[in-house]
Formats: sequence, structure tokens, C-alpha cells
Amino acid sequence: MGSVTAGRRTVRTMCPMNCHPTLCGMLVDLDDGRLVGVRGDPDNPDSQGFLCVRGQASREIIGNPRRILYPMVRARRGDDQWRRVSWDAALDLCAERMETAGREAVGTWSGHGLFANNYGTRVASHLLRRFSNLYGCQWWNPTMICWGSGRSASG
Repeated sequence: MGSVTAGRRTVRTMCPMNCHPTLCGMLVDLDDGRLVGVRGDPDNPDSQGFLCVRGQASREIIGNPRRILYPMVRARRGDDQWRRVSWDAALDLCAERMETAGREAVGTWSGHGLFANNYGTRVASHLLRRFSNLYGCQWWNPTMICWGSGRSASG
């Protein structure tokens, strides 16, 4: 889908929050390539036009100067000081801390956005679950309470 009128167009996509594995449908309005609005997609068979408050607020992510685009590591616990690190350094730190904590203290969760990736195949979530099984830690289901409550409330 994509209706273009004088630099404006609407793109059919999926909500990046994805607190429920249905991949809630979203219509994104663009004006000369700039995001101007988001709304639920009434043609989506699962969400049927419903878009929760987090989905509606997702338009604030694009272009937000506070959006984190690279790995950050806190300088010291209790301080609000952060430093940018490479992806390799961040992954090494995660592995080191997971090993120190032990697998019983580690859990993974594959919600908010992970389902939206990979063009709806959810392969990233399956890989995270597989990693969790092999590593021996918990994997938590991405289904969240708000989607079901919101869907029920909207009829």
C-alpha cells in the first residue's frame, strides 16, 4: 500500500513495540519522507485498527535526539554517567557478566521490536529462545498484559 499525494504517502507496516506476537498493524503517514503520524491499520486481521498508547507514541522515536543508536556502558553503578563503546566491547562485557552471574540468574526476553524485525518471520525471537535453551537460562514470553487488556477494551 502507498498512496502518494503531493509529497504525502501512507505506508502499511507493523508496530515497532510489538508487545503481543500478533504484529499489530500500523499505518504510517509521511510527508516528503518525514514522519507526521501513526495510526492503527483497520485492515490488519489481528489488531483490527487497534493501536495501544505505546504504539501511538512510537512516532516520538524517530528523530528523537535522546535516542540511543550505539552501545553505552554505565561508568559506575549509581552514577548517571555513560560512555560509548564498540559492539565487540559491549558483547564481551555481556558475556563476562553473564558468566559471573551464572545461568540461573540470567533471563532473556524477546519483546518490543524484536518481533517486528525480520519481516514478520520472528526469526530473531526464535534465535534468542534457542540461545537461552543452549545457555541454560530462562526465556520469557514476549506477550504482555497491555495488548490483551487494550484489545478487550476496544471491543
